Amino acid sequence: MAILDTKQVFHSHSHLRYESGIPVNGIQTCNRDIVIEKNINGCNGYKIKPGDGYIVSIINCDGPHPMWGDNYQMAPKPMRIVRQSDTEILLRGYQVLAQAPFGWIDYDLSDYGITLCLNNGTIQKCVLHMYDRDINLEYYL
Repeated sequence: MAILDTKQVFHSHSHLRYESGIPVNGIQTCNRDIVIEKNINGCNGYKIKPGDGYIVSIINCDGPHPMWGDNYQMAPKPMRIVRQSDTEILLRGYQVLAQAPFGWIDYDLSDYGITLCLNNGTIQKCVLHMYDRDINLEYYL
């Protein structure tokens, strides 16, 4: 799809968390970038073929996290398009080899997905899916 031919950065000022389909805690203020890039050269920490799918990450624009020192809210994850239409694109993680302290291990990233909600080819909302926990985070403009 043409929108994902180039790097997409969706800047969000607020999000709403859903647990088992129920909104919790109301709309929360945030300062995040959802970044979707074509996989050109693979993804650091994973053995994946260059050109296969996309790399998706979420960045906390308020600065580095105090515990792990970077500003990733969600570290880069390889994903592929599983469904697309004029109004939405769903990307989902897949089985990869991931680097661990003791070598390369099979790692199933299919617990993660992201829906890009579109209006006239522009991203209006992103929804991060954490399928294993039945949690969705809706990120708004």
